[in-house]
Amino acid sequence: MKSFLLVPKESIETQARPGVRGTAQGERVLSRSTALRFSAAQKAPDALTALGLRSATLPGMKPEVSGQAPRGRKSARGKKAAKQAEATPLPGGPVTEQTGAEAGSYRFMPLIGATMAHFYSPDAEKAARGELAEEFEFIPDVVPLSFPGPVSAGQTGPRNRGMSSLATREWPDESGVPLAHAQGIRGAGVMLGILDTGVDADHPEHASKTIQFRYVSLFPNSPHNPARDVRGFDPDGHGTHVCGIAAGVHHGVAPEVDLYAASVIESETIRTSLGRVAAGMEWLLHQFSRPENASRPAVVNLSLGFPLQPPPGISEADYLLNQRALQAMLRRLLDSNILPIVAAGNSGPDTVGYPAAFPEALAVGAVDFERNVATFSASGAVGRRVVPDVMGYGVNVYSSTERRCNNQAFYERMSGTSMAAPYVAGIAALYRCRAPDLTALEVRDLILANAIKLPRSANHRTGKGLAVFR
Repeated sequence: MKSFLLVPKESIETQARPGVRGTAQGERVLSRSTALRFSAAQKAPDALTALGLRSATLPGMKPEVSGQAPRGRKSARGKKAAKQAEATPLPGGPVTEQTGAEAGSYRFMPLIGATMAHFYSPDAEKAARGELAEEFEFIPDVVPLSFPGPVSAGQTGPRNRGMSSLATREWPDESGVPLAHAQGIRGAGVMLGILDTGVDADHPEHASKTIQFRYVSLFPNSPHNPARDVRGFDPDGHGTHVCGIAAGVHHGVAPEVDLYAASVIESETIRTSLGRVAAGMEWLLHQFSRPENASRPAVVNLSLGFPLQPPPGISEADYLLNQRALQAMLRRLLDSNILPIVAAGNSGPDTVGYPAAFPEALAVGAVDFERNVATFSASGAVGRRVVPDVMGYGVNVYSSTERRCNNQAFYERMSGTSMAAPYVAGIAALYRCRAPDLTALEVRDLILANAIKLPRSANHRTGKGLAVFR
């Protein structure tokens, strides 16, 4: 089986535009539009269906059977229609096993304007390319993404564990977090999306709120392994730590945000695929575009990225296609008035990776609580773009991780730009809470304008400085 993300070429090549428009009277139009699909996007599922691929998109109603023959005999057409009707699954019904006769399967994701296709034979792939290659990029789902590599304790101090929350949040006064909370600005009304290893919804840091959670399976676009909404869990702890920094009740920068977490990264390999990230992104956009959410401000945190170089066995062309597809997804977030915040990486100076290097992203490096740049914090330049854009606290940050079998909850100090990014995501949520009519790009500009400048470093780039709330 070979898997491809089919993305309209016009979608990849179109630059992002502000998601919120003003009217002639100056009134802000906040509603998030679900009509972001490009005109060509629908052609992929239509063509794949015609070629015999099975849809893994939510099934429709069973069609009516027409053309029945008189009683006692059925015409060939009537028999065929009846057979098709019996094979069409009802909503929520069980999915039948593959017979081996299908050409493949696909899932249409209209909000990001893409279709994930799985071809079970070379002939099926060839036929699909013949129908769609002129308008679609066939992006092989082979390049692994992962969250920034772990940071050694020798660089950052001990990774000590605790079995309780701290008496007070440890965000310094200069961060502006204590001031915001004193003014009642705690993130209420803002939606925060997290794509990571998951979140332990029953950890004391998160148990008092309802967390919308989706587990994105290893093969989320197969009808046999569907993604599903369940009680939030996290087999790794990384995602729970990230969520605690941004939105934890006792330690979070913005403890009153509504949290939407998608588990897209495996704990064993800390890797994921473009298809799983696409499925998680589609789910977030679907949640954020519901009628009750369409006018609410939103932020998305991505502590993940591509390796710096194409992995062994992956061609440069396929690697670049994967990059461009991920960039197109970030554009869809901005088109929807959602601010994407990403970790810069943990490979040190002159190691710019993606998606941090995309201009659509707000890329975050790491400093300690004394404003010293972490030795692991990635930085560099891609053309005229300097990475990171801004810095966040990312050294020995105390936050939630996991629970034992006896329900004893743990906290842990962890380091990395994976920790700095949710701090900045929390700062963005505070700004969006205070002024919900600001666009995503205006919030980005506000964060950059209010950043505290840091001393020049011989080795590191620090963007505009330390992100704070003012």
